Amino acid sequence: MLPVTVEKLHTIYLQCGGVVCTDTRNIVPGSLFFCLKGGNFDGNLFAAEALLKGAAFVVTDNKDVVADERYCFVEDTLTALQSLSHFHRKTLPSKILGIGGSNGKTTTKELTLRVLGSFLKTKATAGNLNNHIGVPLTLLSLTREDEVGIIEMGTNHPGEMKVLCELAAPDIGIVTNVGKEHLEGFKNLEAVAREESEVYLNLLQQDGFALVNADDTWLANMAKRLTYKLTYGIADGNCDLHAEIIHSMPNLQFNLIYQQQLYGPFTAGIGGRYNMYNILAAVGAGLALGGDILSCVAAACEYVPANNRSEWKNTPNRSIWLDAYNANPSSVEAAMRSFAEMDQGGCVILGDMLELGEHSESEHRAMLELAISMGFDELFVCGPEFKKVAGNFPNAFATTAGLKAWFANSAPKSRYVLIKGSRGMRMETLIEELA
Repeated sequence: MLPVTVEKLHTIYLQCGGVVCTDTRNIVPGSLFFCLKGGNFDGNLFAAEALLKGAAFVVTDNKDVVADERYCFVEDTLTALQSLSHFHRKTLPSKILGIGGSNGKTTTKELTLRVLGSFLKTKATAGNLNNHIGVPLTLLSLTREDEVGIIEMGTNHPGEMKVLCELAAPDIGIVTNVGKEHLEGFKNLEAVAREESEVYLNLLQQDGFALVNADDTWLANMAKRLTYKLTYGIADGNCDLHAEIIHSMPNLQFNLIYQQQLYGPFTAGIGGRYNMYNILAAVGAGLALGGDILSCVAAACEYVPANNRSEWKNTPNRSIWLDAYNANPSSVEAAMRSFAEMDQGGCVILGDMLELGEHSESEHRAMLELAISMGFDELFVCGPEFKKVAGNFPNAFATTAGLKAWFANSAPKSRYVLIKGSRGMRMETLIEELA
């Protein structure tokens, strides 16, 4: 039995209306089902079920399940999915914009979707499906009618970004920043920078266009070889697109300087100095693809965050800044410094930063020391990593549930509250007690 070629698979994919499924719980009638495998599951075992539920064809790498012409045999289903997505990408007239970086990828994606979607037919990564499976699925969701595809690309170990860039082959690229992400896999900041540099290397090979954060020393240095780029920043007044922040909290108010002309003031639907960079990247993408600056900024300012990302939750007694979808040392420090700019004192609640590996203890100790030094009116930390380094600090709890129970009887007094922690800490569960 010979494996199906990628060309044949693409023909079948088009016969299926360009609809791909990987989960039998969400089968779309007439779709192409890929039998993916993981550590605890084998999609090949569900091939027949997928067909019974309405899939037109299934892609399997197990010859034993092949029963008729509806089964497409391949050597490896994941490789086939990735190869198909790259082949499909090459048939599209769409511009592909890839977004990498340590922090703010999803927010930048959402802002860029608002900006580009205001004048181009645009499709983007759903949620944060930004890995070796999510990127192919996003590419396969694009049609010839889409003028731009925005592909979020995430990585947690060396070599992954190179694979994602080769799959997406972006025409335009954004790297939000280089920070202390996934140190369990990368070990140090230099390795993170090397990994994120794959975006620029791919653009260099294809004469692509980069939006470059000029305030990030790593990125500014790595981008020197790029021919086609637009630089943006807050601190660097010599960049192509420069922001002057008037207020950063609770919502950003700012001016922009572009081509030696001042625009503004503008008020965004999002707060935090670090989110200014995400807005600049999105506006820069709009300018790169032919948008006018006022329309691009207006579209970016309409974006209001959700899903626990820089999201204001207003209750009768408190205004809570919930930024608990993800956390690493770089993003936690940025969030605290932005919160401190409100000059309201306030309460800061930090949860463990996950996936730091051997750096976990030192990074949690440094973060706790920084938080204490910033002099917030109230400070609480939770999670086994913070508890381990807390020493005599009184407001340390081993679990989020333990802190929630404490708040049931002794809620913070502050009107303004910042909640920041990794997704696994489920920090959003504190909201009901704080409300």
